[in-house]
Amino acid sequence: MNQFGLEFHHLGLAVPEPAAAFQYLEALGYRAGATCFDGYQRVNLAMRHHDSMPDVEVIWPGDKPAPIDKIIKQHGSLIYHICYTSQSVEESIAAIEASGLEILCISEPEPAPLFDGLEVSFYSITNVGIIEVIQLKP
Repeated sequence: MNQFGLEFHHLGLAVPEPAAAFQYLEALGYRAGATCFDGYQRVNLAMRHHDSMPDVEVIWPGDKPAPIDKIIKQHGSLIYHICYTSQSVEESIAAIEASGLEILCISEPEPAPLFDGLEVSFYSITNVGIIEVIQLKP
């Protein structure tokens, strides 16, 4: 493990519409995983898995306004977050802060239907970017 207690989980790819992303990932050898609508984030989600490359979560807008809309409007399609798992999100965040990095919570923990109800939260690390953290069950 590392000093932050984080383990890589997936990359988050925001897209206005998923067809081209699915086509591209399939051509790279990715296979479809779970798909759902996340009512907390108001977005559609679909996991893609590969035997030797990082998992990718494809995220696209739902029917109502959501935080992802601003990202897509400003940047188009892009990988905008890295997701990790943690045995203790609080300890991981404290370790990041103790290292001297500035971290800001941008989305409080909410149950994630894509990850069997495990809680996820989002943070912005200054000069690093956005991370998502999945709280593993003890």
